[in-house]
Amino acid sequence: MSNTYQIYLISDSTGETLDRIFTAIKAQFKNINYKIHTYSFTRTENQILKILEEAQKNPNSIILYTIV
Repeated sequence: MSNTYQIYLISDSTGETLDRIFTAIKAQFKNINYKIHTYSFTRTENQILKILEEAQKNPNSIILYTIV
């Protein structure tokens, strides 16, 4: 089993707020390995479904999102 977390950052805009949130998370969990998957301007259901499908394929997936 992989110890690398797959972090999916999903935003309906530029992703700046989400980037700051993830920076705060990294400060609290310094000893984790991760790979970031960034999706900006995600606005349709079809886009979200594709991202979720990909996330299900990867072990240790974590989804963070900001949607207004």
